[in-house]
Amino acid sequence: MVEKISRKTFIVLLIIFYLALYAGLKLIIVYCQDLFMSNEVYDKEYGIGKVMNITTYSTSQRNDTNYFSNKSDSFKIKIKNYFDNFELGDSDSNYEYYMLYNDDNKVDAAIMLGQFDTQLTNIDKLDKDSPYYEFNYFPLYISGFLRDRFLDKYDIKNDVDLIKYIRNRKKIDCSFMTPIIKLKENYFFNYIETVLPDLENITYLEGDLEGYMFETDSYKQACIIKNGKLYCVTFYKLDYFDDDKIQDILNSLIIEK
Repeated sequence: MVEKISRKTFIVLLIIFYLALYAGLKLIIVYCQDLFMSNEVYDKEYGIGKVMNITTYSTSQRNDTNYFSNKSDSFKIKIKNYFDNFELGDSDSNYEYYMLYNDDNKVDAAIMLGQFDTQLTNIDKLDKDSPYYEFNYFPLYISGFLRDRFLDKYDIKNDVDLIKYIRNRKKIDCSFMTPIIKLKENYFFNYIETVLPDLENITYLEGDLEGYMFETDSYKQACIIKNGKLYCVTFYKLDYFDDDKIQDILNSLIIEK
C-alpha cells in the first residue's frame, strides 16, 4: 500500500513540476518578447507598396550602351554609365562607393554597388556576426526546424516573399494563454521586422529582374535577388537620381557570374 501511494505521489509531483516548468517558460518568453520588441513593431501598419517593372536592355541596346563597372573582384555589376565625374570613395568588403563632389568639395551625389547574402540566408547563420544571433539563445531559441516550419507555413521562398508577408501579416498580442509555438512564431517575424530595412516606402521590382527597393529621405536602395545573393545599387541623393534615371539604370543592370 505504501509503495502504491509513493508511486502516485511521485507521478503527481512530476506532473506539478512539468506544469510549473511549462508555466515558467511561457512567462519568460512573454516577458522577453515585450522586453526585446518595441511598440513601434507592434503599432506599425504598412500600405500596399509600389511596383516598378524592370525591362532589361536587349542585346542591341547593351551593345550600344556605355557601361560603368565596379572594380571589385568579389562581385561584378554593370550599369549604364552616368558616372564619368564620380570618384571612387572608401570601399569595404560589401560596397564600393562612388562620389560626385561640388566646387565646395561636398558630396552632390553618390552611387554604391554591393553584394550581400539574402535575409533568408542570414536567418540560418547564427554566429555572433549574424543579425539573427538572438534566435540561438534561450529562452527565445528558435531551432532550424522551427525556422523552416514558419517560412514554409506562409510559402516564403525569397526575400520578396518575406517582406510582403511581414508588411501584410496580422500581428497578435501575446499573453500567457498563447501557445508557445505561436509565441515563438510571433517573435520570429517581429524580430525579422526590426532587422529588415525601412519597409515604410517599399517598391517591388518585377519583370525581368526580381527584388525590392526601399527609400529614405536621402537615398534609395534597389536590391536584386539572383543566384542566392542580393545585388544592391544605392542612389544618394534623390534630387540627382530621379525616378526616370533610376528606372533606366536598373533596366541596364547586368550581373556577371
